[in-house]
Amino acid sequence: MNVSLFIAKRYLFAKKSHNIINIISIVSLVGTTIATGALFIVLSIFNGLQSLVESSLNTFNPDIEITPKQGKIIVENAIDLQKIASWEKVEYLSPVLSDVVVFVYNEQQSVAKIKGVNLDYQRMSRLDTIVYKGEFALGNRDFPLAVLGGGVAAALNCPVSEMVSNSLKVYYPDRTKKGNAVMSIEALNSEVITPAGFFYSYTSYDNEYVFVPFDFAQQLLGYQSGYTSLEIRCKSKADIGKVQEKLSQLLGDNYFVKNAYQQEAMIYKVMQSEKWSIYAILSFILLIASFNMVGIIAILILEKKQDVHILNSMGADAKTIRRIFLYEGFLISVSGTLIGFVLGLLFCFLQTHFQFIGFGEGGYILDAYPVEIRITDILLIFAIVFCITLPPAYLPVRKVVVK
Repeated sequence: MNVSLFIAKRYLFAKKSHNIINIISIVSLVGTTIATGALFIVLSIFNGLQSLVESSLNTFNPDIEITPKQGKIIVENAIDLQKIASWEKVEYLSPVLSDVVVFVYNEQQSVAKIKGVNLDYQRMSRLDTIVYKGEFALGNRDFPLAVLGGGVAAALNCPVSEMVSNSLKVYYPDRTKKGNAVMSIEALNSEVITPAGFFYSYTSYDNEYVFVPFDFAQQLLGYQSGYTSLEIRCKSKADIGKVQEKLSQLLGDNYFVKNAYQQEAMIYKVMQSEKWSIYAILSFILLIASFNMVGIIAILILEKKQDVHILNSMGADAKTIRRIFLYEGFLISVSGTLIGFVLGLLFCFLQTHFQFIGFGEGGYILDAYPVEIRITDILLIFAIVFCITLPPAYLPVRKVVVK
């Protein structure tokens, strides 16, 4: 039996002669509990929101995107598409032709990007799963259809057409008339297209993109050949990192070969920095609460001064006696941490099943805050709590002198 730990437990639960010790002990325990529970709850909600954003981006973005380092267009036949498509780990690829254009519907105008893709492009990222009105259909060369982001559709006040209506006008500067000093309607290429559906990814893409057939984009933008990027979807069990490395070796230094994370590097960096900011802020609150432990142990040492002499006369050395009070602080930390975790788990369970904390009005994708518990966060919180609360407990303990 660990004598120091046994005595520390007796001291923790025994009635103190000075009521102030009980009060400070409760304050310290409650402070540790609240800080731990708050850290656990906030991180679980943040994880839920982060997973939601990642899921939305992964639905929209390809596994790998290839773009030129210089210039805007990848020249036709510069990349052997058939060779890449034949790779075992590659499931689908599509050249993409994209640029900023002006959409006009009746009296409404909106600036957005067209994304010219293959007619079966929904195989790339399963975009048909995020279509909320109409369908993901691009028609054909003779009857082109468009799939608009929800934000673009709202700005144009444009409905889905159930038949080929060519109701949506698209304008782009004529590349052969760049010398014109004054922009006029004659200096613009124009095409018409039928809106077939609207998508909602709940990202900024909803306000930026419109999918059109690749041939339509070529005709509007004035490109006879080439494309702005090449998008690749890998098979479900493929190692995307190895496919990316193989592509980089094949293409050399003339192209950017980006995975899904690198395509949205700024968003992911912002999310990670926000998460570490949460850790820092709540850890600082925990640090302030932990200094109550210094007062608890200091007063407890004074109260148990006679016990210290008795233990010393019974053979306990200074190290054993100091360990008693150090264990006292350890038990308070552990108790507060465990209670905080229990309360945090209870909150997450209730939020998942009853969704009592919502976003309010505003047409959000979810009615309530999502929660996601990760074991890495639990381990990190334990490490943070002990690293913050135990050093203050040691400060008064090292002053214990046994004669």
